[in-house]
Amino acid sequence: MDVVVVYETHFGQTRAVALEVAEGARSAGAAVSVVTVDAASPDLVAGADLLVVGAPTHAEGMSRPRTRGWAHPQTVGTHGDVGDGVREWLHGVPASGAGQRAAAFDTRLPFAMAGGAARGVARALRAHGFALAVEPEGFVVVDIDGPLQKGELARARSWGAALVRAAAAPATP
Repeated sequence: MDVVVVYETHFGQTRAVALEVAEGARSAGAAVSVVTVDAASPDLVAGADLLVVGAPTHAEGMSRPRTRGWAHPQTVGTHGDVGDGVREWLHGVPASGAGQRAAAFDTRLPFAMAGGAARGVARALRAHGFALAVEPEGFVVVDIDGPLQKGELARARSWGAALVRAAAAPATP
């Protein structure tokens, strides 16, 4: 099974989760590519049996240009000059091929009012014809700029392995 993990990150937590999801998928026997959202080409996506998309939660959902700009000036030094994120990338994702599965995850703060990006990502993936292998998943960060809560990286690795098993099972309508 060919798995492609696409992610957007601003403080490094979503990247860390994406890498652990990839390791979990590899441990389950998958061939895995991990790329940032700006490097995820339509050809790469079209060749995936399972597409996994991860995004940080900004203002209760997927990031927007404005929220990405707020995230960067102080910590990364971009002064708000940030490229497209998962939200924009999803607009250009090609329609899925027959049998293509997908999964969505996010990184989020530890309280319900903070929201999450994964449901919006999953909704966009379904709109492009992907069948979800599992329900969207959230991984918890302690604070806006991290770190991840204890145990979340191990949970991400386990989730990655479970994704491969779920994607190999027949899709349900």
